[in-house]
Amino acid sequence: MSGTITTILPTFRRPQLLRRALRSVLRQTYQDFRVCVYDNASGDETEAVAREAAAADRRVVYFGHPTNIGGAANFLFGMRRVDTPYFSFLSDDDVLLPDFYETAIAGFMRSPGALMSAASTVEVDEAGAPLFEPLALWRREGVFEPPSGAFAMLDNRHPTWTTALFRREAIDRAGYLDLEVGGPSDLDFELRLAASAPIFVSRRACGAYVRHAAAHSMAETPDVAAGFARICRKIDEDTLIETDSRKKLAARVRRQMRMKLIEIWVKGLVRGDDAVARDAALAMRDRYGPRAGGSLLLGGWRAVTAIAPLRALLRAVENSRLGMRARPARSIEPARLGQIREALAL
Repeated sequence: MSGTITTILPTFRRPQLLRRALRSVLRQTYQDFRVCVYDNASGDETEAVAREAAAADRRVVYFGHPTNIGGAANFLFGMRRVDTPYFSFLSDDDVLLPDFYETAIAGFMRSPGALMSAASTVEVDEAGAPLFEPLALWRREGVFEPPSGAFAMLDNRHPTWTTALFRREAIDRAGYLDLEVGGPSDLDFELRLAASAPIFVSRRACGAYVRHAAAHSMAETPDVAAGFARICRKIDEDTLIETDSRKKLAARVRRQMRMKLIEIWVKGLVRGDDAVARDAALAMRDRYGPRAGGSLLLGGWRAVTAIAPLRALLRAVENSRLGMRARPARSIEPARLGQIREALAL
């Protein structure tokens, strides 16, 4: 069975989490899919877990790399092999709720011209407590004609691709994942797609992104700014986007890049990674601007690293911010939250 949906599931040395992720896919109410596991040369039980699942359900396909090609390259490897009408991405430590595919396909039925149909992903901790829900901050759901969907994605509100389904034609429009962008390559792909094509958004919670110590986003460094800068250059050169929208969108992404550097500065100081915080200040001052803002961050860095109570105060302010950030996600209906916790059980 080829299926109408290909789910790309890269994995590396997380056999139990892979088992959980596969279980969440195989429980989908929409059954016409295949899930392709791309093992990054784990060399542990990962292959046995995947092959056991494949033996029990022929919709599971396993591919093992002879050597580790890197996490981002593994996503790209799977993306290049999509030959079905729709595809999605699932990290091995995240989960879907049973009606994700059904919800996303219904979005495409309502908007036949859309190239992406996204449901809501809830960011949770390892116990399933909600931390953030980007789509809860959108003013509405439904169809977004270009470039309105792209502007709605800015300021850390882009749909988490755990619960985003794409038409195969999205690759023709936005290209493959750009490894040179690095961490924000998902934002790059979604942003340029929504800037030139319709998208459909549902705020129904259909999956969970699990934030834990080993999660990629927990280890962000100022190097991420180079990826944002590349996104801006690509937007500036994308002739599929109307000229005026191109300029406005690139300017907004540059602002988001600067906010990201401030975020990295704060998180570095809060967790005691002072070198990362200093480098974030220097990156803003010397490269990404505004120079005065970077100088202010550097002065703040000197003060916080010299005066212990200031670090405690910064930590309290950051904890308060995270509490406010989590508030919209906490309004998720209890039954859906229960489904998330059930899906997360190992």
